Amino acid sequence: MNLSIIDAAIVVLYVVLMFAIGAYVERRAGKDLESYFLGGRSMPWWLLGMSGSSTYFDITGTMWMVAVFYDLGMRGMWQHAFWCFPFAGFIMAYKAKWAYRSEVLTGVEWIVFRYGEGRAGRAARLMSVIFYLISIVFILGYSGTGVGKFITEFIPVDRSIAIAVLFVLTGIYVVMGGFFSVVYTDFIQTILLSLAALYISVAAFAAVQPDMLRQTVGEDWFSLAPVAALPEPHEDYPDPFGLLVLLWVTRGVITLASAAGGAEFQRFRAARTEAEASKVGFAWGIAMSVRWSMVMGFTVFGLSILAADQGLTGAVDSESVLPMMVNRTLPVGVKGLVLAGLLAAFMSTYDSLLNLGASFIVNDLVKPMWKEASAKSLIRVSHLATMGIIAFGVLISMLTDRIADIWNPINFALGSALIAPTLLAAYWWRINGWAVCLSGACTLPAALYVKVFTDWRELQYFPVLAGISLATCLIGAYAFPPSPNNTLANYYRKVRPFGLWGPVRAMLREGGEDPQRPLRDRYDIPVAIVGTVFFIALYVLMMDLVLHNWPRVIASLACLALCSASLYVAWWRGLTKK
Repeated sequence: MNLSIIDAAIVVLYVVLMFAIGAYVERRAGKDLESYFLGGRSMPWWLLGMSGSSTYFDITGTMWMVAVFYDLGMRGMWQHAFWCFPFAGFIMAYKAKWAYRSEVLTGVEWIVFRYGEGRAGRAARLMSVIFYLISIVFILGYSGTGVGKFITEFIPVDRSIAIAVLFVLTGIYVVMGGFFSVVYTDFIQTILLSLAALYISVAAFAAVQPDMLRQTVGEDWFSLAPVAALPEPHEDYPDPFGLLVLLWVTRGVITLASAAGGAEFQRFRAARTEAEASKVGFAWGIAMSVRWSMVMGFTVFGLSILAADQGLTGAVDSESVLPMMVNRTLPVGVKGLVLAGLLAAFMSTYDSLLNLGASFIVNDLVKPMWKEASAKSLIRVSHLATMGIIAFGVLISMLTDRIADIWNPINFALGSALIAPTLLAAYWWRINGWAVCLSGACTLPAALYVKVFTDWRELQYFPVLAGISLATCLIGAYAFPPSPNNTLANYYRKVRPFGLWGPVRAMLREGGEDPQRPLRDRYDIPVAIVGTVFFIALYVLMMDLVLHNWPRVIASLACLALCSASLYVAWWRGLTKK
């Protein structure tokens, strides 16, 4: 047992507080589905943004981020590209307001909004529900894998028991309070996480001796420049590094431009106005910044302590560096606060995914078939759905030993199933519901096959699976008729997307409508690009401050100043006028 009584008491107090919040908002959340899944659209943008950042600040992902930097140095930023870490730039530019304008409850209901209520729309909706539910279960399994490794560093308990207990405890307060519970607890978790992150960052900054660190890791460790091959190849990266960078960046760019869905969609729709939906994305990205300094703080401690103890290469399981450093570097009391903060990271991700998965089951599976069901009946179904998702998440966690063994397939195998229609549907009128269904029906079995029956790595199977998704999507787009005219007209009329929508605009013009996009949308693409650069510079800055890497700190500050001025003129000033 590596926890003092004080540290354990802090963690227990935190868990009790989360339950108290869930109980407090239970009555308010149970009024109707909009209250349960969108919080009655009564919460301010900064609160929704902080909640979103907490959702993405998961303990397993943080452990993996530390492992990547520990193994690759600052070039680890290239691997992080595949989960599109600067996503807030595209969210605040246009994806948030497109989601808000749709007026639907969930990301899957958006499928019917885009493809219609006919057979094609229903088929696409069913395929999307299957895909998202499988994804959520596997992401919960990924989260459990990390938190199990984390907890066993401090408490002498079997990993399977630790996973099951944490999953059930978090599920209870999600069931109690719905989206209100998720957002309010996420807000507290964001504060707690930020305090823990700032402490770790400042402690690492004070402990770093720049000259000694550079002697330990070498000058090349600090470089961000992509290279064809690593100076010292790592066993976890057997493929040419330059090709891996191309793979990671390609996957990230596709995700950046794809239509909004998942946890993001829910928070945009929960905003009070369209302008506030866009601001949610900005607050989300800003609140995420402290995570990067904390990650680098733990990495520096690991390099300094573990390298001195055992040597750099192959010394430890890099995925365990974070819990080992919490155990070895933090004093009593502070360790409890940081543990509570990191458990908050797990719970904030987990609670949002549970609420999201339940919303798909209730709103997109049960509600269309059980049309006469009351709100209370549907909320009870949501409770049962939550418990079922928990059970599958626990099972997958117990069957997985390493974070990378599940995280990479989630992104590159399972994530390929609907990659083409998800990207193209927002920008091209010709994509129809059968294109979505065909892409999922062909790519999901192929993804399962390559993971179960082959030893292919991501660099080998992702192009194949993405190619299958694209080919079947295009076949579906041209082999079947497009979505009904009234569906396309309604979609364009509300969302006003850019892209290949000429025939729809012509149809609206013939009907006497003005198909022009609003003037406030004219800078969407430039704002998305500048916003992405802004967040990349911000996150690099947070890490370089910990490293005392002053030349790049100055460069990042200059980039941030230029991007901030551009965003104020082209984006923020326009939002305040709405």
